[in-house]
Formats: sequence, structure tokens, C-alpha cells
Amino acid sequence: MVRIWLGDHLIAEYVAEPDRASRYQRVMTPKFTGLRITVDNSAGGSASELPSEQLWPFTVQ
Repeated sequence: MVRIWLGDHLIAEYVAEPDRASRYQRVMTPKFTGLRITVDNSAGGSASELPSEQLWPFTVQ
């Protein structure tokens, strides 16, 4: 399970097999620079596919 945190607030969560979770973490790290990203390998839950659409279409200007 990969989680993205803004302070104490969970803003995104992704559950997948370890290799997909690692890939997701690598992709999200540059997009969320400065935010804490955690990976919990012991989390239960069903795996899901990576989304096919861009989740964050807007950029900071």
C-alpha cells in the first residue's frame, strides 16, 4: 500500500502487488515533491490497476 501525506492528512492511497506499488511510488515521488510518501508492505487489501488517465491534469504556474 502506497500512501501520500500532506502533513497528517492522507491525500492518496494505492494498493497493489509490491512491484506495482514500487512503480507507483517512483512515478508519484516527483509529482508530490516535499510530501511524505509511505509504503506499507504488510497492508492487506485487494490490488488494483494503475489508473489509465492522468490523475493530476493541472500544473502549478
